[in-house]
Amino acid sequence: MKTMHKHRLQTGDEIQILKMSAEGVVRDVAFNQQERLLYVWVEVPAGSVMGTEQVERRFRVFRTGDGIPDHASFSGTAVDMLRPEAYHIYELAE
Repeated sequence: MKTMHKHRLQTGDEIQILKMSAEGVVRDVAFNQQERLLYVWVEVPAGSVMGTEQVERRFRVFRTGDGIPDHASFSGTAVDMLRPEAYHIYELAE
């Protein structure tokens, strides 16, 4: 069985740590206009929610035109509909 979890990200360019299952897969990203925050939805095995199987995974938000390191894996893009901004979320490998 699987479950979906929602995590919040800031729009800045700092590395952000999310605790989740190592097997978790980012399924969607969205920008909340009122809060000016990004959200990612991650599908994880249901048994990993309460266990010690959670790990720290590193994500970073890039804007269009930013340099993206080779060790980054694309997770998704969210668009601010009221400003000309797009936020590209990448997971950073160790």
